[in-house]
Amino acid sequence: MSESGVFAFELGDELATRCGNTLTGVFVPGSRIALSAYRHVTHSSRDAPTETAGQDPVLIYMAQEATLFDEPVLRSVLAEANATFATLQQLGSRATRAEYVNISRAYRSIVRSCLEKLEQAKKSPEVQTDEARLQRLSDAIVVFYAAECLWHLFEILYIQSNQLVVPQLLDWARFHSPQAEDRATDLLLMGEEASESDDYWSIVRSLVMLGEIDITRALLSQNRKAGQTSFKAAEHILKSMPVYQEGYALQKFHSQWEFWHVDTERKIQSGLFATEPELEQLLQLVAGDNEQWDDGIKESQDFFEYLPGYLLFTKPTCKPFELKIAAANWLNRWCLLRPEKKQCAMNRMVSQLMDHDLKIFIYDAQKLNDTHWFSTHLIDLIHHCGQLKSYFDQNNIDLPALRHSMIYEYGSYLMTSHNMWQLGIDYLDCCKQEGQAAIELLLPRITLRSERQATKLINLARQRGLTSVEREICKVLSKRSYDNERYGNALEWAIRSKDVLLVTAVADFILKHYSKTGCMLCPDTIANVGGRMFASPRLVFLSKYFEFYEFYRNRDFLSASELLVNLLESKITPDYFWPSLLIDSMPLLESKDPKIFAKETVAILHHIETDLVPIIERNVSKYGKHHSETVFKDYRVENVDEFLNLLRLACARNLARALIIENTMPVV
Repeated sequence: MSESGVFAFELGDELATRCGNTLTGVFVPGSRIALSAYRHVTHSSRDAPTETAGQDPVLIYMAQEATLFDEPVLRSVLAEANATFATLQQLGSRATRAEYVNISRAYRSIVRSCLEKLEQAKKSPEVQTDEARLQRLSDAIVVFYAAECLWHLFEILYIQSNQLVVPQLLDWARFHSPQAEDRATDLLLMGEEASESDDYWSIVRSLVMLGEIDITRALLSQNRKAGQTSFKAAEHILKSMPVYQEGYALQKFHSQWEFWHVDTERKIQSGLFATEPELEQLLQLVAGDNEQWDDGIKESQDFFEYLPGYLLFTKPTCKPFELKIAAANWLNRWCLLRPEKKQCAMNRMVSQLMDHDLKIFIYDAQKLNDTHWFSTHLIDLIHHCGQLKSYFDQNNIDLPALRHSMIYEYGSYLMTSHNMWQLGIDYLDCCKQEGQAAIELLLPRITLRSERQATKLINLARQRGLTSVEREICKVLSKRSYDNERYGNALEWAIRSKDVLLVTAVADFILKHYSKTGCMLCPDTIANVGGRMFASPRLVFLSKYFEFYEFYRNRDFLSASELLVNLLESKITPDYFWPSLLIDSMPLLESKDPKIFAKETVAILHHIETDLVPIIERNVSKYGKHHSETVFKDYRVENVDEFLNLLRLACARNLARALIIENTMPVV
């Protein structure tokens, strides 16, 4: 895990170069910065345009942090961790220690599975030919290997809270230093020929320093000299080595271990293994000989690699509080023997855990290039299990506030990532009012790729009572459907948005289209508006006019006439639709069997003179009598004056017929 520095960069375009490569930036939604050239201005600068002002275009560059999770292979980590996170929230602070350990192991299992996928992906031909992607996968392996290693150690020391830590530390070291064990597997398959291999003894030494006693015995038993006295004695020493079992009396175990240790040293000093120098060095490691362990330290890559093995042979009943001293001494020893080896962040963080310096450990954990995945989930687990509450109280650290802050930042990051927003909501839901406010701000900014996704967003907003978000999404979908000429959808989403202006605009378009072409758009949608028509007065008019339109098509002229008169009297008719509405009345007025009564006919005449004629006069005064722009957009009107005369004549005829019929006494 390499240390990352601060990188300097410049824009490099002509304008930026002329300004001395100074730049300015503004944060924009989505964790991005908009960068552009900037001329440095001070209090003494002249407030005037430069000589080259306007010569070069101002280019804006969108800078966004590249994260590991841009790689598709890694997105499964986020989804699986999200499920484990949700399970932990359900358990809360009332779970048993075993349940918290299971949660911790679940997180580690996710990371280990991810590492396997990364290794497989790295070997694929398409990745091998893509240097940039190969580097990203390599970086991800380093980061998640460190995350799993540190989490595993944290689990051993702080969640399991074992009385003795050496057995667990041995498992931890073996997993994170698998090279010797992998090579040992190959040697075991070779049988007796393995002892002739050049790296046979170096592998056996590594296995001993890792505490792999069983594999060491197996390799020694395959040696061609296994029948010699020295090898049999070595086998007996390794086989008889006391191993502490849970529940065993510590005092009794110490007595047995001391006897075994003294007996081993006596056999080495007696020269029993002098004829086999490599075997003798091996047993000196088992006896804890400092000189041999120093040689081993010089071969290690990390300071903690052989520490558990050393404790196995020198202090097998090491307790957590004793580990602090042992680790500090071992680190000092490692630094003295490996002065050329610079201590990396991984070594530092392992040392911090063993030294119980969690405050600095958490600080360094946030520097991992994993967008705070590791630190956020670990802090959440620490908060719930409650075993370190006293430590944080003593160090004046507000653990709930720290957890809240980290979950909030991590959830906000996920919400700004197009493929991971749904996971981010689960994290922000844990942040109460601040999380709710963040969801309200970030949810409308998610790019809508389909109506199915939009419906999901609307449901999420509705569950949280975010009506403003729901309406905003509906408005976006309505405008998008309108641009795509899906007018039924546009009207439906506009109604759901409850935006009066938007509903009115869509209804206006449908009415104007009908008056120009005689074709009613999206009839099925209008027919099913029902009680939602009251979202806008214009929608009420459209719905009622469509009802009249249907009556007329079905030749129910009496119902159509009654509805038409009601529309004329409603005072919600838009100016541009008066001609169309009055044209629709002409066939009903010309009917030999009057469909409109005398009183209603007089009302139509009144509307012609008080509503339609003033509109025509205003139109003429504004555009001129023969201008193409006119209020009469109806496809059925060619000559305005002729249309008015015919309309008045139709009213007069219908009025005469209606008066005669209404005032004629029926014959008895």
